[in-house]
Amino acid sequence: MSLYRVKYTHRADRDLEKLPPEIARNVVSAIQNIKNDPYQFIKKLKASNPDHPVYSFRVLRDVRALLSIHDDVLIIHVLEIDSRKQAYRDF
Repeated sequence: MSLYRVKYTHRADRDLEKLPPEIARNVVSAIQNIKNDPYQFIKKLKASNPDHPVYSFRVLRDVRALLSIHDDVLIIHVLEIDSRKQAYRDF
């Protein structure tokens, strides 16, 4: 199986900067660990567009990363990283 590349949106980069350094390192590490088979660890958001689905990845107990996966070019796009309470408000 090929490895997916991980790309962070500008918003995801800002979200990482707002987190405490220890948690930010854990988030980046957890996202890097799913590059082999991302579908094993994520849930598809029910309200997302079927043509461009958005997925939720539980990083820590109360931290979620919202992802978009492009299988044709093997890219995991990290859209947003936020607390569980806030993460789903835009999607």
